[in-house]
Amino acid sequence: MLEIKNIKKSFGGVKAIKGSDFIIEKNKVTALIGPNGAGKTTLFDIIAGLTRPDEGHIIFEEKDITKKEPHKIANLGISRTFQQVRLFKNLTILDHLQMVEDNKDMGLLKNIFTNKKRSDKKYEQVLENFGIKRTLDTYISDLSYGQRKLLQIAMTLEKSHKLLMLDEPVAGVNKVIQSDIENLLLKLKEENETILLIDHDMEFVRKLADHVIALDAGVVICEGTPDKVLKNKKVLEAYLGE
Repeated sequence: MLEIKNIKKSFGGVKAIKGSDFIIEKNKVTALIGPNGAGKTTLFDIIAGLTRPDEGHIIFEEKDITKKEPHKIANLGISRTFQQVRLFKNLTILDHLQMVEDNKDMGLLKNIFTNKKRSDKKYEQVLENFGIKRTLDTYISDLSYGQRKLLQIAMTLEKSHKLLMLDEPVAGVNKVIQSDIENLLLKLKEENETILLIDHDMEFVRKLADHVIALDAGVVICEGTPDKVLKNKKVLEAYLGE
């Protein structure tokens, strides 16, 4: 479904990605792991069109999307979350769910104020499905960090998509929220969603991933099943500090 071909990216004199190559298979959960600074989020940003690579290509469903704008990539079916939750504090939960509903119109204000395709009851069902125990008119500023994480994932799923990219979905949340997110993603796995995720929680990765890709200094050092990668000597040295 997604092919990363010889991607390279430098920031000033720092080589963040030195030539990454890998493939994300359809209907599989793939985890991208590695120490801080390994280039994981930079790769996410390149795939999503937020950062342009110095070299290489991103192929999505046999189309080269390397130079496409972020909204065009999103409309092709790539939906992502961010490591730091990016929501509008002065807007409501309903506003956020409405703004991601229509792929054809990315105008934020138009989506919020004119999108009446679904009833409140339908949106309330989304909140129930994701375990967000708040009303639709709740402002983002009144949500806990964990609730914001859940809403961000809900928005990513509500948007029409073919590939989900989740950047550290359980980082910084309490055990209850983490369990909720794990159960949600396991359900998505059973439904054959195609997911690419970044996470540092190895038990979480072991439970969820079909395939793991380990990066170090922007280079793939190992890939395979979770057990194979998490026992690999290079991965232990680079990622676990052993």
